[in-house]
Amino acid sequence: MSSPVVSPAALERPLAAAIVVLAHIGLFAGLLWTQHRVALPLPPPEADRTQLVLLPPRAPEVPVEEVIAPTPRDASRVHQQKPQPPRPLPVTPPRDTANWIIPPPTPPKPVIDAPAPVQQQASVAAAPPSPPLPPGPSETTPGRDSWEGRVMARLERFRRYPVPARARRQEGVAYVRVSLSREGRLLALALENGTGHALLDQAALDTFRRAEPLPPVPADRSAPVELSFPVEFFMR
Repeated sequence: MSSPVVSPAALERPLAAAIVVLAHIGLFAGLLWTQHRVALPLPPPEADRTQLVLLPPRAPEVPVEEVIAPTPRDASRVHQQKPQPPRPLPVTPPRDTANWIIPPPTPPKPVIDAPAPVQQQASVAAAPPSPPLPPGPSETTPGRDSWEGRVMARLERFRRYPVPARARRQEGVAYVRVSLSREGRLLALALENGTGHALLDQAALDTFRRAEPLPPVPADRSAPVELSFPVEFFMR
C-alpha cells in the first residue's frame, strides 16, 4: 500500500495559520506584561552637600528721618528771627546777718606749770592788795582798818616774786594766818590756803618773816591778835 503524497501548498496553509496564532498570542502576552509590570523604585538622589550656615538675626532697621531742605520762604523767616536774650538767673537776696547770734568764744583753759621761755620779762609788782578780812566777834574796835592797812603796806614792801615761778608764769593768792604780839612780833605763822604752787606758798611765808616786826597792835585792841592776810602774786 503506498502512502499518500502531500503537496507543498497543503503544508503552507497550516504553517501560516500557526504563525498567525502565535503572533496573536505573543501580542496578547505583551499587552498583559505591559499592564502588570511593577515600577522599580528610583535610586535615591545624592545627598546635597551644601553646608547650612545660621546667620545672626537681622537688626531692626532704624528709620532715617528725611531732611527737608528749607524753602526760600522758610530760609527768609529763619534770617528774620532775632536771637532771644538769655533769661536772667534768679538772684537770692543776701541774708540779714544783723539778727544772728554769735556765741562768745570759749576762753582757753589756764595752763598750770607750763614752761615759758626765760627771755620773757614780767613785772615783779603784784596786783593791789585785797580788802582785809572782816574781824571776829571780839575785834570791833574802831581804827582797825588803818592798822591792817599799815600791815598790808609793809608786807607789800617785803614781798618777792620767785624768779622760777615768774618764768613759769605761776600766779595765785596765798592766805597766811599769823598770831602777833602787841609789839608786832610773829608768835605763830601758818599757810591757811595755798596757791597750788609750792614756790608761791613759800614766798608768802617768807614775806612775813622779812617784814617782821609788823606795825604794833593798837592799844584799844586785845593782844596777841590772830588774823589771816592775803599775799597775792600776779604778773602784769
